[in-house]
Amino acid sequence: MKWFQRDREERPAGVVPLSGVVKSGSVPGQAPPPLTAGGPVLQRIGGDSDQVARMTTPAEPVILDITHQGRGHFVVDALDAGLHSQSQLVYTDGPFACRALVNAGDRTVRALRVQADGPWAIEATAVSSAAALDGAARCPASNVLRYEGGPGIASLCHEGDPRAEDGGYFLVDTYAPDGNGFLDELANHVGPWRGEAPLTGPCLIYARSDGPWSISVQPL
Repeated sequence: MKWFQRDREERPAGVVPLSGVVKSGSVPGQAPPPLTAGGPVLQRIGGDSDQVARMTTPAEPVILDITHQGRGHFVVDALDAGLHSQSQLVYTDGPFACRALVNAGDRTVRALRVQADGPWAIEATAVSSAAALDGAARCPASNVLRYEGGPGIASLCHEGDPRAEDGGYFLVDTYAPDGNGFLDELANHVGPWRGEAPLTGPCLIYARSDGPWSISVQPL
């Protein structure tokens, strides 16, 4: 699967390379409900076909609530000031809803390239809108969670994407609570996977997945 292009130049050795994916013809009838936890909308864009939309929010970390109602291909790329792709936020087929974190690294997103065959919408909200991780959570796709506890052990489970031949890609990173600064990588795997990783304290957890995943934290 190619859509999880890394948004940092250096990653640990041993990462499984991304491969092409052939999606099946089976897609859900409608998108799941938006994953937003509330908060004022800083920017709202939408359409029903391909579009390049300029980001008008300040150059600070924000969460994007992304939904697609079409039955065909849906791709969202984050672009820099030169309109080069920094990373792919979504690469899937059919109705879909997820949350994405942008501007959390040292490269600012200035525009979004959307490729879609049906109605879609993207809303930008502050990182304070991230849902709190209170012990455990299960999400249907990419999401941003807020962890406010102390050091603990995170147990992660990626159920995989049944529409992807390789089971789908699962990438989980942590950032400073305000989104300004990468902290650690908790997972980077293809297909169904289960494992543990350390959480050193309060942080934002950004998981990228187009299939269900879950996390639970056991404090030390």
